This record gives sequence, structure tokens and C-alpha cells, in this order.
Amino acid sequence: MPSGFTLPPHGTPMFPNAERYNHSTEYANKLVDRIGQTPAWIALRLGVTEKRMRYILAGSRTIKGDTTEILMSYAEQFCLECLAAEAKAAKDRARSKAAASPASDA
Repeated sequence: MPSGFTLPPHGTPMFPNAERYNHSTEYANKLVDRIGQTPAWIALRLGVTEKRMRYILAGSRTIKGDTTEILMSYAEQFCLECLAAEAKAAKDRARSKAAASPASDA
């Protein structure tokens, strides 16, 4: 299992490749940090419940004292990677726009 995934440059199409499956809680949290939105916002876009998103980020759930490991699916991982790539592209666009704007003399 790869330790991580490098997001492609903006404009490069992303294609699913389950050989890159990394279900680790650390990777899920890293992607959520890159996205820069709340888990509730992300869950809505992934089509999962907020509870499912919390379980993915925690790596487990405990019900009546019984703890079960929770792993994100590859489909969930790919969606998170797509959201992270778009968040990075949006930041890059904002930086480029700011750099292209003339500095104000205020």
C-alpha cells in the first residue's frame, strides 16, 4: 500500500487507480486538512453521512463497548483526493490572481 498520493497539477485529469488505495486514518485526515473544509461539508459532497465521515477520520467506532475498525473505501479516498486537488487549484488561482493585480499605493 502506498504511503501517500501526490496530487496532479491543476488541469490534469484524475483517473481512479485502486492500486493507490490507502485506507489509513492518517491519510484521510491529511486529505481533509488539504481540503480545508469541515468534515460535514466534505461528507455532503462525498454522499456519506457526517457520522461516517467522523468514523473514517477516527479510524474506528465503539458501540456498547465493542470497537470496530472503520476504513474508508477506495471510492471515498478518490473523492477526497479530487476535493483536495480542487482546493489546491483554487488556492493557486487565488495566488496567481493576487500576483497579477497591481499593488495599491494606499
